[in-house]
Amino acid sequence: MLDSNYLRVFSRSKVKAPLLITKDNLKWSQSLTYLIPSGVHNFKSSQRLLGIMEACELIRLILNKATIPTEPKRAGNPGYGRKTAIRVLVYSRLKGLENDTRIFWHLTRHQQDAQRLGLHTIPDRTTIGRWWIRYLPILEELMKKIANLIKDNIHTTHLIVDSTPLKDMYDLEAKWGFTSRGPVKGFKLSVAVNQLGLPLRAIVTPNNCFDSPILPKLIKDLEADYVLADAGYHSLKNIQAVKDMGAIPIIAVNPRRQGKEGKVSNSVFFGGRRWPVEQLNGHCKSNVLRGCWVRPRGLLKKTSVVMAGLISINVGAILALLEGSGGLKEVSRYWD
Repeated sequence: MLDSNYLRVFSRSKVKAPLLITKDNLKWSQSLTYLIPSGVHNFKSSQRLLGIMEACELIRLILNKATIPTEPKRAGNPGYGRKTAIRVLVYSRLKGLENDTRIFWHLTRHQQDAQRLGLHTIPDRTTIGRWWIRYLPILEELMKKIANLIKDNIHTTHLIVDSTPLKDMYDLEAKWGFTSRGPVKGFKLSVAVNQLGLPLRAIVTPNNCFDSPILPKLIKDLEADYVLADAGYHSLKNIQAVKDMGAIPIIAVNPRRQGKEGKVSNSVFFGGRRWPVEQLNGHCKSNVLRGCWVRPRGLLKKTSVVMAGLISINVGAILALLEGSGGLKEVSRYWD
């Protein structure tokens, strides 16, 4: 366990000394004070309590009335409620449950965890399946709120934008698109991450959508010193959008405009600063989502699954920061 005054984040860049984030750089605002368990009077006590926290307890602690908007009252059967449904969806990704059937059987076998999430009865798998589509706008808004908790407390020096394909050969809404490795049919995840590799914004589109028009939507309402993006995002409009947010654009020039002689590799152009987004893409697809986007049908449901996965990454990152740990994207601690 690291000292409470420092959070050590090891960089894979060419810098020999590790990057130290001191309390001067990491200023926890009052927006995160409610995350410290009640009755804790010192940092070491909070570390012990957070270290033994179960996944359902962590979800219940962070996904509360402060982050999930209150559902308006309506006549008839109240159902499970918006807050409980969102907790179940994010909990499923934190536990690595790949589909609605596994969520149902997991909650059935772990009745105590289901009660902590706010469930009075176990919902059917078809009910859980409808939640993915019904609460998509809530998941997207929740993704921004959780990311803003990180953004407001950790200054974003480098905002890195990139996209990765979500291969799906059988979905009727899947489209063919071209990547550096050739044509791929499916969907596309576009993300903007900070220098620690934590997702701040994300958009899921069919794979035939171009990268360039998405950048202004990803950096909207964000602040950073530099914005890094590959040649797919190179355009005068995007450069101006980065300057309007008060950042310095570092966008690779499209080789079609310079010719093969003027082409520069990304590793050389970005000086080893682009690896956090590539690491997140691989981590999200291999460890968090684990191919679970293939089973749901349609863009809406796939977007909800991806958003829940990214929320689970940031929830785990908040816990790691409170613990003083460097494993900002650790998810395996909650896998069955």
